[in-house]
Amino acid sequence: MRLLISNPSILITLQRVGFLEPLFNLPIEVNVTDFLYERELKDYDGQKLLKLGLQIQSLEPEMATFAIQYCRSHTTLCQDEGYAFALAQKCEFILLIINPELARLAAIERIKHYSLSLLFELMLDRQVISQDFLQQGLFNITAMTRCHLLRKEAEDCLSKII
Repeated sequence: MRLLISNPSILITLQRVGFLEPLFNLPIEVNVTDFLYERELKDYDGQKLLKLGLQIQSLEPEMATFAIQYCRSHTTLCQDEGYAFALAQKCEFILLIINPELARLAAIERIKHYSLSLLFELMLDRQVISQDFLQQGLFNITAMTRCHLLRKEAEDCLSKII
């Protein structure tokens, strides 16, 4: 499975709650766009992410142009999400999303996508994380993040496992 992270908040938050190693212990390939890596992750423990197995995918100029135009016409998407959308559409990655609007657009365009809560369920199923550790991490996400989309994902996942 080739997963493409659509928003930097996902990796940054997973790192803060200790979920990075479990993520990279899953049998998946974790990818980000070069734009997201350079702008958000390179100086935020980027070398650690690369050592864990993060893959960086480059956008061709026409994909970048498409992404910018798409973000202008869909103002609820951040630039990172637009770039990830363009790459997923062209290269058939599975988008990992937190933005419901991005999920709606991906469904319209028939781009395979998963919510972050599915990733948490996969961590439990593959036993790369204990339920107690997951539950504590999800509580921490709901308490610490300013990102309402991440908080909602954590709350939804908590309601399923409690």
